[in-house]
Amino acid sequence: MISVVCVYNNEKILRDVLLKSLQNQTVEFELITLDNTDNRYNSAAEALNYGGVKAKGDYVMFVHQDMWLGSKPWLEDAETVLASIPDLGVAGVAGQSEKGRSWHERVRLSIDIYADRCREEISRVKEPEEVQTLDECLLIVRRSVFSDLQFDEKLFDGWDCYAVDYCLSIRQLGLRAYVIPAPCSHNTLRASYHIWEFKELLRFQKRLYLKHKSNYKHIYTWMGEVSWLNLKLRLLERFIAPLYVRLFPHMFIHMRRELSGCETVLDLGCGHHSPLQVCGIPFSVGVELFEPSLQESKRKGIHSQYIQADIRQIEFKPKSFDAVIAVEVLEHLTKQEGAELINKMEIWARKKVVVTTPNGYLWQDTWENNPLQEHKSGWSVKELKKLQFKVFGLNGWKRLRGYKGSVKYEPTFLWARISDLTQKITYYYPKLAFQLFAIKQIDHGERK
Repeated sequence: MISVVCVYNNEKILRDVLLKSLQNQTVEFELITLDNTDNRYNSAAEALNYGGVKAKGDYVMFVHQDMWLGSKPWLEDAETVLASIPDLGVAGVAGQSEKGRSWHERVRLSIDIYADRCREEISRVKEPEEVQTLDECLLIVRRSVFSDLQFDEKLFDGWDCYAVDYCLSIRQLGLRAYVIPAPCSHNTLRASYHIWEFKELLRFQKRLYLKHKSNYKHIYTWMGEVSWLNLKLRLLERFIAPLYVRLFPHMFIHMRRELSGCETVLDLGCGHHSPLQVCGIPFSVGVELFEPSLQESKRKGIHSQYIQADIRQIEFKPKSFDAVIAVEVLEHLTKQEGAELINKMEIWARKKVVVTTPNGYLWQDTWENNPLQEHKSGWSVKELKKLQFKVFGLNGWKRLRGYKGSVKYEPTFLWARISDLTQKITYYYPKLAFQLFAIKQIDHGERK
Protein backbone atom coordinates (compact mmCIF):
# COMPACT_ATOMS: atom_id res chain seq x y z
CA MET A 1 0.00 0.00 0.00
CA ILE A 2 1.10 3.58 -0.72
CA SER A 3 0.69 6.31 1.87
CA VAL A 4 0.05 9.64 0.14
CA VAL A 5 1.47 12.60 2.07
CA CYS A 6 0.67 16.13 0.94
CA VAL A 7 1.35 19.46 2.64
CA TYR A 8 -0.98 22.07 1.17
CA ASN A 9 -1.61 25.81 1.37
CA ASN A 10 -4.62 25.98 -0.96
CA GLU A 11 -7.51 23.71 -0.11
CA LYS A 12 -9.30 24.35 -3.42
CA ILE A 13 -6.29 23.29 -5.50
CA LEU A 14 -5.82 20.25 -3.28
CA ARG A 15 -9.47 19.26 -3.72
CA ASP A 16 -9.74 20.02 -7.45
CA VAL A 17 -6.44 18.47 -8.51
CA LEU A 18 -4.71 15.90 -6.30
CA LEU A 19 -7.74 14.61 -4.38
CA LYS A 20 -9.87 14.46 -7.49
CA SER A 21 -7.23 12.38 -9.27
CA LEU A 22 -7.09 10.03 -6.27
CA GLN A 23 -10.78 9.27 -6.58
CA ASN A 24 -11.61 5.78 -7.87
CA GLN A 25 -8.04 4.48 -7.63
CA THR A 26 -8.00 0.72 -8.10
CA VAL A 27 -6.09 -0.07 -4.89
CA GLU A 28 -6.38 0.97 -1.28
CA PHE A 29 -4.14 3.84 -0.14
CA GLU A 30 -3.58 5.96 2.95
CA LEU A 31 -4.07 9.72 2.67
CA ILE A 32 -2.24 12.11 5.01
CA THR A 33 -2.86 15.80 4.33
CA LEU A 34 -1.04 18.51 6.26
CA ASP A 35 -2.73 21.90 6.39
CA ASN A 36 -0.19 24.72 6.03
CA THR A 37 -2.63 27.50 5.19
CA ASP A 38 -1.61 29.22 8.43
CA ASN A 39 2.15 28.58 7.85
CA ARG A 40 2.41 26.28 10.84
CA TYR A 41 5.34 24.43 9.25
CA ASN A 42 8.66 26.21 8.84
CA SER A 43 9.84 24.03 5.97
CA ALA A 44 8.87 21.31 3.55
CA ALA A 45 11.31 18.94 5.27
CA GLU A 46 9.66 19.52 8.66
CA ALA A 47 6.15 18.98 7.31
CA LEU A 48 6.94 15.93 5.18
CA ASN A 49 8.97 14.28 7.91
CA TYR A 50 6.00 14.69 10.25
CA GLY A 51 3.67 13.11 7.70
CA GLY A 52 6.13 10.40 6.71
CA VAL A 53 6.57 9.20 10.28
CA LYS A 54 2.79 8.81 10.58
CA ALA A 55 2.56 6.75 7.36
CA LYS A 56 1.73 3.05 7.57
CA GLY A 57 2.04 2.00 3.92
CA ASP A 58 4.87 0.03 2.33
CA TYR A 59 5.72 3.16 0.34
CA VAL A 60 5.39 6.83 1.23
CA MET A 61 4.54 9.21 -1.60
CA PHE A 62 5.30 12.88 -0.94
CA VAL A 63 3.32 14.85 -3.50
CA HIS A 64 2.37 18.44 -4.25
CA GLN A 65 -1.24 19.60 -4.00
CA ASP A 66 -1.30 20.42 -7.74
CA MET A 67 -0.20 17.01 -9.06
CA TRP A 68 -2.72 15.10 -11.17
CA LEU A 69 -2.31 11.33 -11.35
CA GLY A 70 -2.89 10.28 -14.94
CA SER A 71 -5.01 7.15 -14.54
CA LYS A 72 -7.29 5.25 -12.15
CA PRO A 73 -4.78 2.39 -11.69
CA TRP A 74 -1.92 4.89 -11.18
CA LEU A 75 -1.12 3.80 -7.62
CA GLU A 76 -1.49 0.13 -8.50
CA ASP A 77 0.81 0.43 -11.52
CA ALA A 78 3.34 2.47 -9.54
CA GLU A 79 3.53 -0.18 -6.80
CA THR A 80 4.21 -2.86 -9.39
CA VAL A 81 7.07 -0.87 -10.91
CA LEU A 82 8.54 0.08 -7.54
CA ALA A 83 8.60 -3.54 -6.40
CA SER A 84 10.72 -4.43 -9.45
CA ILE A 85 13.60 -2.08 -8.53
CA PRO A 86 16.01 -3.88 -6.14
CA ASP A 87 18.14 -0.84 -5.18
CA LEU A 88 15.29 1.64 -4.97
CA GLY A 89 15.97 4.55 -2.70
CA VAL A 90 13.57 7.16 -4.03
CA ALA A 91 11.44 7.38 -7.16
CA GLY A 92 9.72 10.22 -8.98
CA VAL A 93 8.28 11.36 -12.28
CA ALA A 94 10.87 13.93 -13.37
CA GLY A 95 14.62 13.83 -12.95
CA GLN A 96 18.07 14.66 -14.24
CA SER A 97 20.79 12.14 -15.05
CA GLU A 98 24.47 12.38 -14.06
CA LYS A 99 25.12 13.99 -17.45
CA GLY A 100 22.27 16.47 -17.21
CA ARG A 101 19.83 14.61 -19.39
CA SER A 102 16.20 15.27 -18.54
CA TRP A 103 13.81 12.38 -17.94
CA HIS A 104 10.16 12.88 -17.16
CA GLU A 105 6.88 11.04 -17.01
CA ARG A 106 4.72 14.11 -16.59
CA VAL A 107 2.13 14.16 -19.35
CA ARG A 108 2.33 17.91 -19.53
CA LEU A 109 4.88 20.25 -18.04
CA SER A 110 4.00 23.46 -16.31
CA ILE A 111 5.77 26.62 -17.41
CA ASP A 112 9.44 25.85 -17.31
CA ILE A 113 11.67 28.78 -16.37
CA TYR A 114 14.09 27.58 -19.02
CA ALA A 115 11.43 26.64 -21.59
CA ASP A 116 12.98 28.87 -24.21
CA ARG A 117 16.54 27.98 -23.29
CA CYS A 118 16.68 24.31 -22.45
CA ARG A 119 18.78 22.44 -24.99
CA GLU A 120 18.68 18.94 -23.50
CA GLU A 121 16.30 16.45 -25.01
CA ILE A 122 13.48 15.63 -22.61
CA SER A 123 12.69 11.94 -22.78
CA ARG A 124 9.60 10.05 -21.72
CA VAL A 125 10.44 6.90 -19.79
CA LYS A 126 9.34 3.39 -20.76
CA GLU A 127 11.03 1.65 -17.86
CA PRO A 128 12.68 2.86 -14.63
CA GLU A 129 15.59 5.20 -15.43
CA GLU A 130 18.29 5.91 -12.89
CA VAL A 131 18.86 9.61 -12.32
CA GLN A 132 21.05 11.79 -10.15
CA THR A 133 18.19 13.88 -8.77
CA LEU A 134 14.40 14.12 -8.86
CA ASP A 135 11.97 17.00 -8.98
CA GLU A 136 10.21 17.52 -5.66
CA CYS A 137 6.69 17.57 -7.16
CA LEU A 138 6.35 13.82 -6.45
CA LEU A 139 8.67 11.51 -4.52
CA ILE A 140 8.09 7.90 -3.45
CA VAL A 141 10.23 6.24 -0.79
CA ARG A 142 10.05 2.80 0.79
CA ARG A 143 8.85 3.31 4.35
CA SER A 144 11.70 1.15 5.63
CA VAL A 145 14.17 3.44 3.85
CA PHE A 146 12.47 6.56 5.18
CA SER A 147 12.84 5.18 8.70
CA ASP A 148 16.61 5.22 8.16
CA LEU A 149 16.87 8.53 6.29
CA GLN A 150 14.50 11.47 6.56
CA PHE A 151 14.64 14.92 4.96
CA ASP A 152 17.32 17.27 6.30
CA GLU A 153 15.31 19.79 8.35
CA LYS A 154 18.34 21.57 9.77
CA LEU A 155 20.10 22.51 6.54
CA PHE A 156 17.03 22.84 4.32
CA ASP A 157 14.78 24.85 6.57
CA GLY A 158 12.74 26.29 3.72
CA TRP A 159 10.93 25.00 0.65
CA ASP A 160 13.73 24.33 -1.86
CA CYS A 161 16.36 21.66 -2.56
CA TYR A 162 15.22 19.18 0.10
CA ALA A 163 14.38 16.57 -2.56
CA VAL A 164 17.67 16.97 -4.43
CA ASP A 165 19.54 16.61 -1.15
CA TYR A 166 17.57 13.45 -0.35
CA CYS A 167 18.43 11.89 -3.72
CA LEU A 168 22.14 12.52 -3.21
CA SER A 169 22.09 11.45 0.43
CA ILE A 170 20.26 8.19 -0.33
CA ARG A 171 23.36 6.94 -2.14
CA GLN A 172 25.16 6.70 1.17
CA LEU A 173 22.82 3.79 1.90
CA GLY A 174 23.79 2.09 -1.37
CA LEU A 175 20.47 3.01 -2.98
CA ARG A 176 19.54 4.97 -6.11
CA ALA A 177 17.01 7.45 -7.45
CA TYR A 178 14.75 6.54 -10.39
CA VAL A 179 12.21 8.12 -12.69
CA ILE A 180 9.39 5.63 -13.21
CA PRO A 181 6.82 5.30 -16.03
CA ALA A 182 3.79 6.72 -14.22
CA PRO A 183 2.13 9.47 -16.30
CA CYS A 184 0.92 12.50 -14.38
CA SER A 185 0.71 16.24 -14.69
CA HIS A 186 1.98 19.17 -12.65
CA ASN A 187 -0.82 21.70 -12.82
CA THR A 188 0.89 24.76 -11.49
CA LEU A 189 0.76 28.38 -12.57
CA ARG A 190 4.30 29.63 -12.55
CA ALA A 191 4.69 33.19 -13.68
CA SER A 192 8.46 33.37 -13.24
CA TYR A 193 10.80 33.14 -16.20
CA HIS A 194 14.24 33.42 -14.63
CA ILE A 195 15.89 31.51 -11.87
CA TRP A 196 16.67 34.71 -9.96
CA GLU A 197 12.95 35.23 -9.36
CA PHE A 198 12.97 32.25 -6.98
CA LYS A 199 14.39 34.32 -4.13
CA GLU A 200 15.23 31.53 -1.69
CA LEU A 201 16.44 29.02 -4.26
CA LEU A 202 19.98 30.33 -4.62
CA ARG A 203 20.53 30.27 -0.87
CA PHE A 204 19.58 26.62 -0.62
CA GLN A 205 21.50 25.70 -3.76
CA LYS A 206 24.61 27.05 -2.05
CA ARG A 207 23.92 24.86 0.98
CA LEU A 208 23.30 21.89 -1.30
CA TYR A 209 26.61 22.38 -3.11
CA LEU A 210 28.62 22.82 0.10
CA LYS A 211 27.11 19.65 1.58
CA HIS A 212 27.79 17.45 -1.44
CA LYS A 213 30.72 19.09 -3.28
CA SER A 214 33.18 16.41 -2.18
CA ASN A 215 31.18 13.82 -4.14
CA TYR A 216 29.52 15.96 -6.83
CA LYS A 217 31.14 18.84 -8.68
CA HIS A 218 28.04 19.13 -10.87
CA ILE A 219 24.56 18.58 -9.48
CA TYR A 220 21.83 18.47 -12.12
CA THR A 221 18.35 19.56 -11.10
CA TRP A 222 15.09 20.66 -12.76
CA MET A 223 15.94 24.17 -11.61
CA GLY A 224 19.27 24.17 -13.40
CA GLU A 225 22.77 22.83 -12.82
CA VAL A 226 24.37 23.49 -9.44
CA SER A 227 28.14 23.93 -9.56
CA TRP A 228 30.71 26.44 -8.31
CA LEU A 229 30.66 28.35 -11.61
CA ASN A 230 26.89 28.32 -12.01
CA LEU A 231 26.37 29.55 -8.46
CA LYS A 232 28.67 32.49 -9.15
CA LEU A 233 26.87 33.24 -12.42
CA ARG A 234 23.45 33.08 -10.74
CA LEU A 235 24.64 35.41 -8.01
CA LEU A 236 25.64 37.85 -10.74
CA GLU A 237 22.29 37.29 -12.49
CA ARG A 238 20.41 38.04 -9.33
CA PHE A 239 22.37 41.24 -8.81
CA ILE A 240 21.57 42.56 -12.27
CA ALA A 241 18.10 40.96 -12.47
CA PRO A 242 15.93 44.10 -12.25
CA LEU A 243 17.82 45.74 -15.10
CA TYR A 244 18.05 42.49 -17.07
CA VAL A 245 14.29 41.86 -16.98
CA ARG A 246 13.64 45.38 -18.20
CA LEU A 247 16.17 45.05 -21.02
CA PHE A 248 15.16 41.54 -22.11
CA PRO A 249 11.46 40.98 -21.32
CA HIS A 250 9.90 37.55 -21.89
CA MET A 251 7.16 37.15 -24.50
CA PHE A 252 4.60 36.86 -21.69
CA ILE A 253 5.60 40.35 -20.54
CA HIS A 254 5.13 41.72 -24.06
CA MET A 255 1.71 40.09 -24.19
CA ARG A 256 0.69 41.49 -20.83
CA ARG A 257 1.67 44.98 -21.94
CA GLU A 258 -0.11 44.63 -25.27
CA LEU A 259 -3.34 43.44 -23.66
CA SER A 260 -3.35 46.17 -21.04
CA GLY A 261 -6.78 47.78 -21.03
CA CYS A 262 -8.52 44.75 -22.54
CA GLU A 263 -11.37 43.42 -20.42
CA THR A 264 -12.27 40.39 -22.57
CA VAL A 265 -9.94 38.16 -24.59
CA LEU A 266 -10.46 35.13 -26.83
CA ASP A 267 -7.49 32.74 -26.79
CA LEU A 268 -7.50 30.45 -29.83
CA GLY A 269 -5.56 27.21 -29.47
CA CYS A 270 -4.96 28.14 -25.84
CA GLY A 271 -3.01 25.00 -24.93
CA HIS A 272 -2.09 24.41 -21.31
CA HIS A 273 0.18 27.36 -20.51
CA SER A 274 -1.36 30.42 -22.10
CA PRO A 275 0.31 33.79 -21.42
CA LEU A 276 -3.07 35.04 -20.21
CA GLN A 277 -2.27 33.49 -16.84
CA VAL A 278 -0.04 36.51 -16.12
CA CYS A 279 -2.11 39.18 -17.86
CA GLY A 280 -4.86 39.77 -15.30
CA ILE A 281 -7.70 39.69 -17.86
CA PRO A 282 -11.13 39.89 -16.12
CA PHE A 283 -12.82 37.55 -18.63
CA SER A 284 -11.25 35.20 -21.16
CA VAL A 285 -12.37 32.25 -23.27
CA GLY A 286 -9.92 29.48 -24.15
CA VAL A 287 -10.55 27.36 -27.24
CA GLU A 288 -8.59 24.11 -27.50
CA LEU A 289 -9.17 20.88 -29.42
CA PHE A 290 -6.61 18.61 -27.74
CA GLU A 291 -8.32 17.14 -24.66
CA PRO A 292 -5.27 16.75 -22.35
CA SER A 293 -4.24 20.37 -22.89
CA LEU A 294 -7.79 21.57 -22.35
CA GLN A 295 -8.20 19.66 -19.10
CA GLU A 296 -4.85 20.82 -17.73
CA SER A 297 -5.68 24.44 -18.50
CA LYS A 298 -9.04 23.96 -16.78
CA ARG A 299 -7.35 22.58 -13.68
CA LYS A 300 -5.09 25.63 -13.61
CA GLY A 301 -8.08 27.91 -14.03
CA ILE A 302 -6.40 30.13 -16.60
CA HIS A 303 -9.60 31.10 -18.45
CA SER A 304 -13.08 32.09 -17.35
CA GLN A 305 -14.68 29.73 -19.89
CA TYR A 306 -13.49 26.89 -22.12
CA ILE A 307 -14.62 25.52 -25.44
CA GLN A 308 -13.31 22.27 -26.88
CA ALA A 309 -13.44 22.85 -30.60
CA ASP A 310 -11.49 23.09 -33.83
CA ILE A 311 -10.51 26.75 -34.21
CA ARG A 312 -10.99 26.42 -37.98
CA GLN A 313 -14.69 25.71 -37.52
CA ILE A 314 -15.75 27.70 -34.46
CA GLU A 315 -17.78 30.89 -34.86
CA PHE A 316 -18.46 33.96 -32.71
CA LYS A 317 -20.49 37.11 -33.21
CA PRO A 318 -18.67 40.16 -34.59
CA LYS A 319 -16.89 42.31 -31.99
CA SER A 320 -17.38 39.74 -29.23
CA PHE A 321 -14.03 40.39 -27.51
CA ASP A 322 -11.70 43.31 -26.90
CA ALA A 323 -8.79 41.22 -28.18
CA VAL A 324 -8.34 37.91 -29.95
CA ILE A 325 -4.99 36.13 -29.67
CA ALA A 326 -3.39 33.09 -31.29
CA VAL A 327 -0.10 32.14 -29.63
CA GLU A 328 2.02 29.75 -31.71
CA VAL A 329 -1.03 28.61 -33.66
CA LEU A 330 -0.71 29.76 -37.29
CA GLU A 331 2.19 27.40 -38.03
CA HIS A 332 -0.06 24.41 -37.18
CA LEU A 333 -2.48 25.36 -39.97
CA THR A 334 -2.10 25.46 -43.73
CA LYS A 335 -1.49 28.89 -45.21
CA GLN A 336 -5.07 29.17 -46.42
CA GLU A 337 -6.48 28.05 -43.06
CA GLY A 338 -4.26 30.56 -41.28
CA ALA A 339 -5.36 33.44 -43.51
CA GLU A 340 -9.02 32.55 -42.98
CA LEU A 341 -8.51 32.38 -39.22
CA ILE A 342 -6.86 35.81 -39.14
CA ASN A 343 -9.78 37.26 -41.06
CA LYS A 344 -12.22 35.81 -38.50
CA MET A 345 -10.11 37.08 -35.62
CA GLU A 346 -10.40 40.61 -37.02
CA ILE A 347 -14.17 40.27 -37.15
CA TRP A 348 -14.45 38.94 -33.58
CA ALA A 349 -12.12 41.57 -32.04
CA ARG A 350 -13.16 45.07 -31.00
CA LYS A 351 -9.69 46.48 -30.37
CA LYS A 352 -6.85 44.29 -31.55
CA VAL A 353 -5.58 40.95 -32.81
CA VAL A 354 -2.30 39.50 -31.53
CA VAL A 355 -0.46 36.51 -32.99
CA THR A 356 2.91 34.91 -32.42
CA THR A 357 4.54 32.43 -34.78
CA PRO A 358 8.03 31.28 -35.79
CA ASN A 359 9.79 33.40 -38.39
CA GLY A 360 9.40 31.21 -41.47
CA TYR A 361 8.82 27.48 -41.57
CA LEU A 362 10.22 25.52 -38.61
CA TRP A 363 9.90 21.75 -38.73
CA GLN A 364 8.14 20.15 -35.78
CA ASP A 365 6.67 16.68 -35.35
CA THR A 366 3.65 15.44 -33.41
CA TRP A 367 5.41 15.41 -30.05
CA GLU A 368 3.84 14.41 -26.69
CA ASN A 369 1.24 12.30 -28.54
CA ASN A 370 -0.44 15.41 -29.88
CA PRO A 371 -1.02 15.28 -33.66
CA LEU A 372 -1.94 18.97 -33.60
CA GLN A 373 1.68 19.87 -32.78
CA GLU A 374 2.85 19.25 -36.34
CA HIS A 375 3.89 22.38 -38.24
CA LYS A 376 2.22 22.84 -41.61
CA SER A 377 3.25 26.34 -42.65
CA GLY A 378 5.60 29.21 -42.05
CA TRP A 379 4.87 32.93 -41.92
CA SER A 380 7.17 35.79 -42.86
CA VAL A 381 7.34 39.41 -41.75
CA LYS A 382 6.34 40.50 -45.24
CA GLU A 383 3.20 38.35 -45.23
CA LEU A 384 2.04 39.64 -41.85
CA LYS A 385 2.75 43.25 -42.75
CA LYS A 386 0.75 42.79 -45.92
CA LEU A 387 -2.18 41.90 -43.64
CA GLN A 388 -1.66 45.25 -41.83
CA PHE A 389 0.07 43.80 -38.76
CA LYS A 390 2.80 45.65 -36.93
CA VAL A 391 5.53 43.04 -36.46
CA PHE A 392 8.29 42.73 -33.86
CA GLY A 393 10.92 40.03 -33.35
CA LEU A 394 11.33 37.89 -30.22
CA ASN A 395 13.72 35.19 -28.91
CA GLY A 396 16.79 36.75 -30.47
CA TRP A 397 18.67 35.94 -33.65
CA LYS A 398 17.04 33.14 -35.61
CA ARG A 399 20.27 31.27 -36.34
CA LEU A 400 20.96 30.69 -32.65
CA ARG A 401 17.87 28.54 -32.14
CA GLY A 402 16.60 25.24 -33.48
CA TYR A 403 13.98 22.61 -32.73
CA LYS A 404 11.17 24.04 -30.56
CA GLY A 405 13.20 27.20 -30.03
CA SER A 406 16.02 25.59 -28.07
CA VAL A 407 19.47 27.20 -28.13
CA LYS A 408 21.68 25.32 -30.59
CA TYR A 409 25.11 25.81 -29.08
CA GLU A 410 27.09 24.93 -25.95
CA PRO A 411 27.51 26.21 -23.35
CA THR A 412 23.79 26.89 -23.29
CA PHE A 413 24.06 29.50 -20.53
CA LEU A 414 26.45 31.65 -22.56
CA TRP A 415 24.60 31.36 -25.86
CA ALA A 416 21.27 32.08 -24.18
CA ARG A 417 22.74 35.36 -22.92
CA ILE A 418 24.07 36.12 -26.41
CA SER A 419 20.61 35.39 -27.81
CA ASP A 420 19.16 37.85 -25.30
CA LEU A 421 21.62 40.51 -26.42
CA THR A 422 20.65 40.06 -30.07
CA GLN A 423 17.04 40.57 -29.01
CA LYS A 424 17.72 44.31 -28.74
CA ILE A 425 18.29 44.34 -32.49
CA THR A 426 15.89 41.66 -33.69
CA TYR A 427 12.95 43.22 -31.84
CA TYR A 428 13.03 46.12 -34.32
CA TYR A 429 14.35 44.03 -37.25
CA PRO A 430 12.03 41.03 -37.04
CA LYS A 431 13.31 39.50 -40.28
CA LEU A 432 16.36 38.41 -38.25
CA ALA A 433 14.37 37.09 -35.26
CA PHE A 434 13.42 33.54 -34.37
CA GLN A 435 9.86 34.41 -33.36
CA LEU A 436 7.41 36.99 -34.70
CA PHE A 437 5.12 39.02 -32.44
CA ALA A 438 2.42 40.68 -34.54
CA ILE A 439 -0.28 43.16 -33.49
CA LYS A 440 -3.12 44.58 -35.53
CA GLN A 441 -5.28 47.43 -34.26
CA ILE A 442 -8.88 46.95 -35.34
CA ASP A 443 -10.96 49.72 -36.89
CA HIS A 444 -14.34 48.28 -37.80
CA GLY A 445 -15.21 51.50 -39.54
CA GLU A 446 -12.83 50.45 -42.32
CA ARG A 447 -14.32 46.97 -42.66
CA LYS A 448 -17.13 46.42 -45.06
